[in-house]
Amino acid sequence: MPATLLIVDDVPENLTILGELLRNAGYRVRAANSGATALKYAVLAPAPDLILLDLMMPVMDGHEVLIRLRQNPQTTDIPVIFVTAMDSSETETLCLEQGAADFISKPLIASVVLARVRNQLELKRVRSWLVDQNAFLESEVMRRIAEVQAVQDASDRAQAQLNHRMEMILNSTGEGIQGMNLDGKIDFVNPAAAAMLGYRPEELLGKDFHRAIHHNRNDSRECGVNDDCHLFAAVKSGTVLENYADHFYCKDGNSIPVEYSCMPLFENSELQGAVIAWRDVSERNHYLEQIERKSNFDELTGLPNRNLLYDRLTQAIERSRLESNALTVLTLSLDRFKTINANLGRGAGDQALRVVAERLTRLHAVTDTLARVEGDEFILVTNADEREIVAHYAQPMLDAVRLPLWIDDHEIVLSASIGIATFPKDGASSEALLRNATAAMTKIKVSGGQGFRFYAPEMNARALERLDLEADLREAIKNGGLVLHYQPQIDLRNGQIIGAEALARWPHPRRGWISPGDFIPLAEECGLIWALGAWVLLEACQQNKAWQHAGLPTITVAVNLSALQFTAGDVVELTAKALEETGLSPEYLELEITESAAMTDMQAFISATERLQGLSVSLSIDDFGTGFSSLSYLRQFHIDRLKIDQSFVRDIVHDPSSAAIITAIINLAHGLNLAAIAEGVETEAQLQFLRSHDCDEMQGYYFSRPLAASDFEVLLRSERLLVFPNEALAPQRTLLLVDDDTQIRFVLERLFSNEGYRVLLAESGTEALDLLARYEVDVVVSDGDMPEMDGAELLRRISAMYPQTLRILLSGTLDPNFIARSVNQGEIFKFLTKPWKTAELREAVREAFRVIDARKQRQLSAFTDHSSSHQKFKT
Repeated sequence: MPATLLIVDDVPENLTILGELLRNAGYRVRAANSGATALKYAVLAPAPDLILLDLMMPVMDGHEVLIRLRQNPQTTDIPVIFVTAMDSSETETLCLEQGAADFISKPLIASVVLARVRNQLELKRVRSWLVDQNAFLESEVMRRIAEVQAVQDASDRAQAQLNHRMEMILNSTGEGIQGMNLDGKIDFVNPAAAAMLGYRPEELLGKDFHRAIHHNRNDSRECGVNDDCHLFAAVKSGTVLENYADHFYCKDGNSIPVEYSCMPLFENSELQGAVIAWRDVSERNHYLEQIERKSNFDELTGLPNRNLLYDRLTQAIERSRLESNALTVLTLSLDRFKTINANLGRGAGDQALRVVAERLTRLHAVTDTLARVEGDEFILVTNADEREIVAHYAQPMLDAVRLPLWIDDHEIVLSASIGIATFPKDGASSEALLRNATAAMTKIKVSGGQGFRFYAPEMNARALERLDLEADLREAIKNGGLVLHYQPQIDLRNGQIIGAEALARWPHPRRGWISPGDFIPLAEECGLIWALGAWVLLEACQQNKAWQHAGLPTITVAVNLSALQFTAGDVVELTAKALEETGLSPEYLELEITESAAMTDMQAFISATERLQGLSVSLSIDDFGTGFSSLSYLRQFHIDRLKIDQSFVRDIVHDPSSAAIITAIINLAHGLNLAAIAEGVETEAQLQFLRSHDCDEMQGYYFSRPLAASDFEVLLRSERLLVFPNEALAPQRTLLLVDDDTQIRFVLERLFSNEGYRVLLAESGTEALDLLARYEVDVVVSDGDMPEMDGAELLRRISAMYPQTLRILLSGTLDPNFIARSVNQGEIFKFLTKPWKTAELREAVREAFRVIDARKQRQLSAFTDHSSSHQKFKT
């Protein structure tokens, strides 16, 4: 649209000439012949873009018109060019000072007029553009300020909410949490910490942590705020302490055993102090002590059992070797003891054993060890030599046993047979001494009993035969003369075969099948155990890979490792090499390590398990409960299973001590997030006992004996299940797996379909919420890193909508902010990092379902109790 110009002049000819000039230049022209008319035209629409104003006019000259234009808000910004015949610098200066935009002198020159008009219009356009831009920039600045303020307000609200939630967590957690500054003063303490120490929180604030809580009052020496105190040194240096065992002292002066972690606090990269998180481990220590006592002492007689006997005998051999002292082992077995159980019952037999134990205990010195190893067999370890042993031990023991005893009005007279072996003549190891003492005892027992006998060299006539056997074993390992048999391992939740233990067998060309109990100890004694173990490991991996190629159900094969293998070579390197050569995925290999192997060199074993865990190989402690380890070390082992020894399973139904030990081991395993597997299950009663006590897995002749590879393949193809007798159908347990990766969903589905769960799959958070609305889901396992809705947000929604579910988060990120947000928002049950370890993930899900089952059982019990009370009320 062309610009609108207002020309003002009292001379009509001037208006005509100027108007025609401007119209020909393309402008819209409005003319006024007086100042008053000009003021009226100036406010009409469209408003003029420029006014050309004659200076000398009657009634109201140009100066007065300009003043009034500037006073009116509607016209104050319209540029004005004065047109006048007065050509003086004073006049021009006055006009410009009044606010005129320019000055044109008469007579008019067309090019000058048009140029100045164009210039003023362009200046007006630029000024208008600048005004608009300034207005736009001001509005943008205000909008941005408002947005920043909104973000800041939201951040402040979120921080306040997070601080409130953190405070709630700290105040509601059962663990003690307290802060300590660099001077050792307590600057924060949660209610749980104060309550466990017998204080109110405000009583501890400002106190010196060491003098109030962390010092030894028994000898009146304070731990002190100095470098002698490991905790204060850690706080001062910013060192992390994890799972540190110690004692804290309560307000009443009593100490409690604790386990704490110390984490440094930094602000702007400057150390401010530390946070100490701790828990009272009194109950756990008492529980472990009970298990340890049951593992090391015979419940019937209170004497040491075989585990503790081996420990003390090993120590006695070392002392005797260093000090050149005498050492003798006596094995005592009651003659014809089975007749008492047969005629008078098991209770009478137990009473007789207690009486014999008491009599034998009174005979030996405090430095001796008397143990009951099994049935009616007792073993004594003493420092007496051959000259003292008869007069002071063997004969008095026989005499004590012969004394009559009364049981249920029946007089019983017992007799015993004793075998004697001395160190080092009759054996240089615990096993050799016990074996030879037992051989001597068997010799006298066969001869009629009621006496004692020393081990004689002729009893070892098989020594030459063993040399021949050693040569044959070496040849068999070298030339493939051994075979592997596989015993199935069964999931006690669904009866499916989930694994197999690989067991070495030796079909000797002349002697027939030789028992592993003969050739494996021989391999250990003659240094062949490393070669034997390497062959078993490689053969088991190859066979499992072959089964997978054949399309059989995937299982885990367990391979035993001897204690001597840990000292003979690098088992981690051996395992990695076997996996690489066979191409077997490490999740399908499990290594079984005996408890004695774990305790041979504790630190080396812990290091080896850490490295094996790095390979993603599953680990289990074999024959658990038969060793003599300190259970306090168990939590340091990087293992996945505890394997209950068959010696406990054998008597589980009839022996209360065996039942108690197995129950304790299962509970201990689950408490440490481990699976429990029982071996040697042979009867339905044993099976039912294990299932009723929530044992996870089993193997034994009840389902199948060890099978040759071809027969085991037939078993796998048959998809045979272990049938649980007399069991009603259990309600189906539902597991929802959420991951946007198709391959990961496939792997997870294959893993958990074999666990007996109803498995639901979702590739997004939206699909997962849809499935939750359609199905009753018990446990959710979700990936943390998903588009659109990440795992933390999904679990937060599930927590709000379905609080009864238990939620497990898998994530490939270790970002602490993400983890904290996931925990705070989703209230997760477990957090596992990718790539996960199959055994760890499987056990986490199993633990979640155990919690679900326990919760349902409590609800059922509460409903039953309510119904019973209501019925009584009605009656």
